[in-house]
Order: sequence, then C-alpha cells, then structure tokens
Amino acid sequence: MKLFNGDCLDVLKTFNDKSIDTVITSPPYNSGKSRTTKSKLKGKYEHFEDSNKNYYDWCVSIIDELFRVTNKYIIWNIQTNYYNKKDVYKLIGNYSEYLQQNVIWYKPNGTPSSTQHRLSNVYEFILIFTKQKSVVVNPHHLTNHIELNINSKRNKIHSAVMPSQLSDFLVSNFTKENETILDCFMGIGTTGVSCKKMNREFVGIELVKEYYDIAIDNINNTQEGLF
Repeated sequence: MKLFNGDCLDVLKTFNDKSIDTVITSPPYNSGKSRTTKSKLKGKYEHFEDSNKNYYDWCVSIIDELFRVTNKYIIWNIQTNYYNKKDVYKLIGNYSEYLQQNVIWYKPNGTPSSTQHRLSNVYEFILIFTKQKSVVVNPHHLTNHIELNINSKRNKIHSAVMPSQLSDFLVSNFTKENETILDCFMGIGTTGVSCKKMNREFVGIELVKEYYDIAIDNINNTQEGLF
C-alpha cells in the first residue's frame, strides 16, 4: 500500500510508465459550491472548493497522465450537473476511441430535482477507458448496469463518499488478486478498503490532508480477505 498526500497530477508525474494495472476513481464533479456558500445547496466537501473554471482541461491532463501509467483500465466515475455537463460530454467525445464500456449506476433513492417539472438525475456514468480492444470482467456474464442507493448517512466532512458496495463491485469485477489499483482521488479511502479486503495492491493519492488522514485509519483498520 502506498498513499500520497498531494496534488494528483504532480504525484502521477513521478510514477513510472505502466506501473499501475487499473485505475478506479471518482473525481470531484465540479459542483460549483462549497460548504461556505450562501446557497441552500451546500458543497459536498468540508475542506475543498469544488469549482474549476477549466474543468475539462483539468480532467484531460489527468486522464492523459493516467493512460501513461496504466496497463489496463481507467474507470472514471462521474455525474453530470449544471456546472460540468458540457465538460463531461466533451470529455466522452475526446476519448471516444478509448471508451470501451460505460456502466450506469442507477440510484433509486436519488434526490428529486429542486425545480418543478424538471427531470431528476438519478444515475451516474462509470466510464471505462482502455487502449485494449475490449474490457474483460471476472464473471462469465456481467451487465453494464448497477442499481445501488446513495449513502443515506453522510460523512460530516466529506458527503460525496463512494458507497463501499460500488467500490467492492468495481474491484471484484474488473481487477484480479495482487494487481496494483490506483485511486488518484482517494478521499477517505473507500477504494483502498475494497482493495485490502480483496488482496489487491493499492496506491492512493489525496490532496486534502484531513481526508488523507482518515483514509489511512480506514484502510489500516480493515482486515484482508473479508470480502
């Protein structure tokens, strides 16, 4: 297990080519809000301002670097919103040659739209980029759809935590024992916990020191082979 506290792009530039098997990550969604905003809709992060005027360029710079360090798959979990929609769709077009699969995460308990007569967004994309000809999964048959509620109990300082069931699903189905898995937006360590339970090598990068410290505790307190 290797954990880094720093900017993911800076840390990735120190990695050797093809040193990671698979990336499983969920970047900030560029919600345009923080916990200090006057809006009724507060941001999801206590210690991070989720607003980036150059979100598309930022994502491209990271994904390009991930292609350099990764052998197999880049699994990129993202949800569209008012602030990032154009950037996300542009990103899909930019990497259309390498977008081999798209898993849909449907959230039955997703939040209804705050505006009347508008569609509610109750799904997220799990984009699987690879330069391989296809995506191979561990089961004989796996559909590109998962139905899973969002977390009902929110972490006080990080309410955008990936559900552990989703992390378990991705690690168990798209990686193998002893492979090296990277989460370059580690947060409080959910992917790392799944990797430790399932005997995968884990590399995590987290910018915010408070989240990094929590991730260390969460991963260290997880026993191997519990899955």
